Amino acid sequence: MRMYKTKGWLLSAALLALLGSNEVHAQKANASKPNIIIIMTDQQTADAMSNAGNKDLHTPAMDVLAANGTRFTRAYCAQPLCTPSRSAIFSGKMPHESGFSGNAPEKDGQWPDSVLMMGKIFKNGGYKTGYVGKWHLPIPAGKIEQHGFETIQNTATGDYTDAATPSYCANFIKKNKSNPFLLVASFLNPHDICEWARGDYLKMDLIGTPPDPSLCPVMPKNWKISPNEPEIIREQQKVNLRTYPTIGWTESQWRQYRWAYNRLVEKVDDYVGMILGSLKKHGLEDNTIIIFTSDHGDGYGAHEWNQKQVLYEESAKVPFIISKIGHWKPKTDDQLLCNGIDIIPTICGYAGIETPAYLKGVDLKKRMDNPKVSLRDTLVIETDFADNDVMLGIKGRAVLTKDFKYIVYDKGKIREQLFDLQNDPGEMNNLAVKSTHKAKLNQMRAYLKKWCIQHQDSFYALKK
Repeated sequence: MRMYKTKGWLLSAALLALLGSNEVHAQKANASKPNIIIIMTDQQTADAMSNAGNKDLHTPAMDVLAANGTRFTRAYCAQPLCTPSRSAIFSGKMPHESGFSGNAPEKDGQWPDSVLMMGKIFKNGGYKTGYVGKWHLPIPAGKIEQHGFETIQNTATGDYTDAATPSYCANFIKKNKSNPFLLVASFLNPHDICEWARGDYLKMDLIGTPPDPSLCPVMPKNWKISPNEPEIIREQQKVNLRTYPTIGWTESQWRQYRWAYNRLVEKVDDYVGMILGSLKKHGLEDNTIIIFTSDHGDGYGAHEWNQKQVLYEESAKVPFIISKIGHWKPKTDDQLLCNGIDIIPTICGYAGIETPAYLKGVDLKKRMDNPKVSLRDTLVIETDFADNDVMLGIKGRAVLTKDFKYIVYDKGKIREQLFDLQNDPGEMNNLAVKSTHKAKLNQMRAYLKKWCIQHQDSFYALKK
């Protein structure tokens, strides 16, 4: 009797025939649709990975993803604050479009029925859908018929733990290994740096006492407040001293801050590794696309800033890796992208699901398939300062190109910043106040005004 070997099993030709043509067709259809896992951390700046060249921490799981895919070096969040960023990721719409620009509470009746959430799009597309971990979206997690995540676990505010998320993910993967699935694994850390900075108990993991500052990471060259910075940034910082307990910190304190932050990143990396282990255990690496990112960054001590909200690189730039373990070679890519508006079109592209026509993001699969394809040359992101769910009435926008970054706020004597990111990646030399770059400044102003008109964004703050 002739035998066939597949996935470690010996099957006879007769047994294969007994499987029936319908089942074989179903298996082929499932195999043609990849599983998709989105792994999301919270408040992780783009450079806080060892694969990004950071020698002050070790992230082996994130490094595996980078070694088996493309790390995008110019990925930004839609808005550097939890709910606005997450709302963008799961709707594909910018915060000014969705109306979620502050940390809105989890409450029914806020999410418009006309805006499909990621889970609903994929459920309608024939995928099994699951979400595990931190939620922080302005819709009740139990409202499954609206958000579309059929399996939703470990999301309860104040009751979920990062340590439990890999187990719930493992159960979901095991249960759905024969079907194409979309799984979101959402972690809190390194967000616990907020608690650490003010001396509170950490919510997720203990990291111990930092060593002497001399043994902690050296501060970056841009750790001091830059000249000609918009005054509104520091005014906003004074609104809540529990949020910004770092005002006036010494270099030694900041060095210990970076040490603590790095340990929290390493903690969450351990959990990421567990999810990758489950994928390998069930033999699903060959047919699974993994996207790794974060909802926003953290000041990381640059510009004497903890937290997020400002539009500096450390707060607005996020890790972003698209990986297929064992199949793709390591690459880096400087394509400008926004995880808030580009994830849904991208995973729809991989899944063969039609992207809602109203979405304006780009499908990064096209770039992955052909690196010569340029998806955009300019990107606009936003901020709307808030003290949790209390809006402070201070808005800002940033325009990013290959070489330059323009930031403008709607209040203050100095409102604008212009940086040459190629020569000044630390954003310390504000060219907006220099006559030598008047033409570039006017070009950026004009682009933002045109963009706001095209995207129905009411922000146009600059008064001449």
